[in-house]
Amino acid sequence: MNLRRKLTAIALIVICVFTVTVPLVSVATATDTEEETASPPETTELPETTEAEETDTVTTEPDVTEPERTAAELRVYIAKEDKTVTMPLEEYIVCVVAAEMPYTFHTEALKAQAVAARSYCLNKLGSGSHKDGADVCTDYSHCQSYVSEEELISRYGKTTTNSIMTKIRNAVKETAGQIITWEGKAALAVFHSSSYKKTESSENVWGGKVPYLTSVSTPESDRVSTVTLTDSDIASLFASDSAVKVNSGGKKGIYITETDSGRAEYICLSGVAVNAKLLRQKYGFRSLDFEFEEIEGGWRFTVHGYGHGVGMSQYGANEMAKSGKTYDEILLHYYTGVSIETI
Repeated sequence: MNLRRKLTAIALIVICVFTVTVPLVSVATATDTEEETASPPETTELPETTEAEETDTVTTEPDVTEPERTAAELRVYIAKEDKTVTMPLEEYIVCVVAAEMPYTFHTEALKAQAVAARSYCLNKLGSGSHKDGADVCTDYSHCQSYVSEEELISRYGKTTTNSIMTKIRNAVKETAGQIITWEGKAALAVFHSSSYKKTESSENVWGGKVPYLTSVSTPESDRVSTVTLTDSDIASLFASDSAVKVNSGGKKGIYITETDSGRAEYICLSGVAVNAKLLRQKYGFRSLDFEFEEIEGGWRFTVHGYGHGVGMSQYGANEMAKSGKTYDEILLHYYTGVSIETI
């Protein structure tokens, strides 16, 4: 067997071993179009992209069919440019980390992000849900956020970009090939920006229970935002098709039911309830961890954290790193009962 055929065989074996079907959603990390992706869009400045009419497939050998790939290469659909390119897995992870986590974060947090991003990527291989047969795409509502070095240069200039990429490349290199596994398979290592005191369990967000995506403590400072709704805003919410009749148990006025982590599950008014996700989707709440108070003409909601709350909190990871925790300790904290292995 020649070298090229050996590499092809290895590639097929790796993809088969690490392809996982997860009973969550076709979440892609994003179950809503906000920041329910592997990583929420609030950690990146990249705008949402749309697909063009035609796909320009880039290969390393012009005018011929694409060369056989090794196990360390991916076909990546660049949504912003509507083309598919082949690149090394580790280079793809560099571009994901650069988009998903602030480069100013502690190196151990960046390492944790690299391993989580690599795990998520390998978990998605073989899903067959990407344009032009790509392995992954750069649309954060479907896969993970992505930023190229050229985009960073246009945004920050060469000097700053060199500093950013050097720090991130080192974090990726120091964790090269490492992934989070559950029962020998690449884990669906979703992550979010920040939580308040506790992360959330997967079943409370997407309806599917994943053993390693359970609520755990998280140390970051509270990130507070506020949303003010008028009485008519609230009235329209409860007049929607999603409203259902419930037993109020004698409670009057607006109240909420909560998950174990303290996030809102349903918001109720006079025997009518709506899923709190609708409130968030319609009015742009940063998370479902909130409390509210009545004010003149409406209601003020105080919202804690940012994102769906499942998996690793990026700001929590940074706090753990600053307190002396290593990247593997961070990952084993946020993903319950998993292993970290090198592929």
